[in-house]
Amino acid sequence: MPGAELVDPVPYAPWWPWVAVAIVVAVVAWFVWVVRSTRAPAQEPPSPSPSPAPVAPPAPRDPRDPYAALRGTTLARLDEVERRYRAGDVDVRGANLEIRYVLREFATGRTGVDTSAMTAATARADRRTRPLSTLLENTSMPTFAPTSRARLSRSLDQARKRVRTW
Repeated sequence: MPGAELVDPVPYAPWWPWVAVAIVVAVVAWFVWVVRSTRAPAQEPPSPSPSPAPVAPPAPRDPRDPYAALRGTTLARLDEVERRYRAGDVDVRGANLEIRYVLREFATGRTGVDTSAMTAATARADRRTRPLSTLLENTSMPTFAPTSRARLSRSLDQARKRVRTW
Protein backbone atom coordinates (compact mmCIF):
# COMPACT_ATOMS: atom_id res chain seq x y z
CA MET A 1 0.00 0.00 0.00
CA PRO A 2 2.31 2.63 -1.13
CA GLY A 3 -0.41 5.17 -1.87
CA ALA A 4 -1.75 5.26 1.66
CA GLU A 5 0.41 7.53 3.69
CA LEU A 6 -0.28 8.42 7.26
CA VAL A 7 -1.53 11.97 7.61
CA ASP A 8 -1.72 13.84 10.87
CA PRO A 9 -5.26 14.75 11.98
CA VAL A 10 -6.41 18.29 11.33
CA PRO A 11 -6.22 20.27 14.56
CA TYR A 12 -9.24 22.09 15.94
CA ALA A 13 -9.54 25.75 15.18
CA PRO A 14 -8.12 27.89 18.00
CA TRP A 15 -11.48 29.62 18.65
CA TRP A 16 -13.40 26.43 19.68
CA PRO A 17 -12.18 26.48 23.33
CA TRP A 18 -13.41 30.08 23.56
CA VAL A 19 -16.84 29.01 22.29
CA ALA A 20 -16.97 26.29 24.96
CA VAL A 21 -16.04 28.79 27.70
CA ALA A 22 -18.67 31.24 26.44
CA ILE A 23 -21.36 28.54 26.53
CA VAL A 24 -20.44 27.57 30.10
CA VAL A 25 -20.49 31.23 31.19
CA ALA A 26 -23.88 31.74 29.51
CA VAL A 27 -25.38 28.70 31.25
CA VAL A 28 -24.04 29.80 34.66
CA ALA A 29 -25.34 33.35 34.08
CA TRP A 30 -28.75 31.97 33.12
CA PHE A 31 -28.93 29.89 36.34
CA VAL A 32 -27.96 32.91 38.42
CA TRP A 33 -30.61 35.03 36.69
CA VAL A 34 -33.31 32.36 37.25
CA VAL A 35 -32.44 31.98 40.94
CA ARG A 36 -32.37 35.72 41.56
CA SER A 37 -35.58 36.45 39.67
CA THR A 38 -37.58 33.73 41.43
CA ARG A 39 -36.48 34.37 45.00
CA ALA A 40 -37.60 37.04 47.44
CA PRO A 41 -35.11 39.83 48.06
CA ALA A 42 -32.53 38.92 50.67
CA GLN A 43 -32.90 42.16 52.64
CA GLU A 44 -36.41 41.23 53.84
CA PRO A 45 -36.32 39.69 57.30
CA PRO A 46 -38.17 36.41 57.65
CA SER A 47 -41.70 36.84 58.88
CA PRO A 48 -42.16 35.92 62.53
CA SER A 49 -44.21 32.90 63.42
CA PRO A 50 -47.90 33.72 63.75
CA SER A 51 -48.88 34.56 67.26
CA PRO A 52 -52.37 34.71 68.67
CA ALA A 53 -54.10 37.95 67.97
CA PRO A 54 -54.30 40.24 70.96
CA VAL A 55 -57.61 40.65 72.71
CA ALA A 56 -59.48 43.66 71.41
CA PRO A 57 -58.91 46.84 73.39
CA PRO A 58 -61.80 48.01 75.51
CA ALA A 59 -64.20 50.43 73.92
CA PRO A 60 -63.91 53.87 75.52
CA ARG A 61 -67.66 54.59 75.34
CA ASP A 62 -68.99 51.60 77.28
CA PRO A 63 -67.06 50.71 80.43
CA ARG A 64 -69.32 47.72 81.13
CA ASP A 65 -68.61 46.01 77.78
CA PRO A 66 -64.92 45.97 76.82
CA TYR A 67 -65.75 44.30 73.49
CA ALA A 68 -68.37 46.79 72.28
CA ALA A 69 -66.19 48.05 69.43
CA LEU A 70 -65.41 44.50 68.29
CA ARG A 71 -69.09 43.58 68.47
CA GLY A 72 -70.08 46.62 66.40
CA THR A 73 -67.47 45.88 63.74
CA THR A 74 -68.47 42.22 63.56
CA LEU A 75 -72.19 43.00 63.32
CA ALA A 76 -71.48 45.51 60.53
CA ARG A 77 -69.50 42.85 58.65
CA LEU A 78 -72.37 40.38 59.03
CA ASP A 79 -74.73 43.04 57.63
CA GLU A 80 -72.33 43.42 54.69
CA VAL A 81 -72.45 39.66 54.06
CA GLU A 82 -76.25 39.82 54.02
CA ARG A 83 -76.20 42.81 51.67
CA ARG A 84 -73.85 41.04 49.25
CA TYR A 85 -76.02 37.91 49.33
CA ARG A 86 -79.18 39.89 48.59
CA ALA A 87 -77.39 41.71 45.75
CA GLY A 88 -76.42 38.35 44.25
CA ASP A 89 -72.68 38.84 44.65
CA VAL A 90 -72.34 35.58 46.61
CA ASP A 91 -74.39 32.40 46.84
CA VAL A 92 -75.45 30.62 50.04
CA ARG A 93 -72.20 28.66 50.18
CA GLY A 94 -70.04 31.77 49.75
CA ALA A 95 -72.06 33.71 52.29
CA ASN A 96 -71.71 30.92 54.86
CA LEU A 97 -67.97 30.84 54.23
CA GLU A 98 -67.82 34.57 54.90
CA ILE A 99 -69.92 34.18 58.05
CA ARG A 100 -67.50 31.53 59.31
CA TYR A 101 -64.56 33.82 58.57
CA VAL A 102 -66.13 36.79 60.36
CA LEU A 103 -67.06 34.65 63.37
CA ARG A 104 -63.56 33.21 63.61
CA GLU A 105 -62.08 36.71 63.57
CA PHE A 106 -64.53 37.78 66.28
CA ALA A 107 -63.65 34.75 68.40
CA THR A 108 -59.93 35.43 67.96
CA GLY A 109 -60.38 39.03 69.06
CA ARG A 110 -62.67 38.02 71.91
CA THR A 111 -60.55 35.19 73.33
CA GLY A 112 -57.01 35.79 72.09
CA VAL A 113 -56.93 32.23 70.71
CA ASP A 114 -56.12 31.81 67.02
CA THR A 115 -59.32 30.32 65.58
CA SER A 116 -58.54 30.79 61.88
CA ALA A 117 -58.26 27.04 61.22
CA MET A 118 -60.21 25.69 64.17
CA THR A 119 -62.74 22.93 63.63
CA ALA A 120 -65.95 22.61 65.62
CA ALA A 121 -64.49 19.72 67.63
CA THR A 122 -61.35 21.70 68.46
CA ALA A 123 -63.43 24.72 69.44
CA ARG A 124 -65.58 22.56 71.69
CA ALA A 125 -62.48 21.14 73.43
CA ASP A 126 -61.26 24.59 74.52
CA ARG A 127 -63.53 26.28 77.08
CA ARG A 128 -62.60 29.73 75.75
CA THR A 129 -63.84 28.95 72.23
CA ARG A 130 -66.73 26.64 73.09
CA PRO A 131 -69.42 29.19 72.06
CA LEU A 132 -67.94 29.18 68.55
CA SER A 133 -68.31 25.40 68.08
CA THR A 134 -72.09 25.41 67.60
CA LEU A 135 -71.88 28.10 64.94
CA LEU A 136 -69.13 26.24 63.09
CA GLU A 137 -71.27 23.09 63.09
CA ASN A 138 -74.38 24.94 61.89
CA THR A 139 -72.57 26.60 58.99
CA SER A 140 -70.68 23.46 57.94
CA MET A 141 -73.53 21.83 56.05
CA PRO A 142 -74.38 24.77 53.75
CA THR A 143 -70.68 25.44 53.24
CA PHE A 144 -69.34 22.00 52.41
CA ALA A 145 -72.31 19.88 51.31
CA PRO A 146 -72.87 19.36 47.58
CA THR A 147 -76.42 20.64 47.99
CA SER A 148 -78.18 22.25 50.88
CA ARG A 149 -81.59 23.68 51.68
CA ALA A 150 -80.19 25.86 54.43
CA ARG A 151 -81.42 29.42 54.68
CA LEU A 152 -78.87 32.15 55.07
CA SER A 153 -81.19 34.12 57.34
CA ARG A 154 -80.96 31.37 59.95
CA SER A 155 -77.15 31.37 59.86
CA LEU A 156 -77.05 35.16 60.10
CA ASP A 157 -79.53 35.25 62.98
CA GLN A 158 -77.53 32.68 64.95
CA ALA A 159 -74.28 34.51 64.25
CA ARG A 160 -75.68 37.88 65.30
CA LYS A 161 -77.17 36.42 68.46
CA ARG A 162 -73.84 34.82 69.40
CA VAL A 163 -71.93 38.05 68.74
CA ARG A 164 -74.37 40.08 70.87
CA THR A 165 -74.37 37.65 73.80
CA TRP A 166 -70.76 36.40 73.91
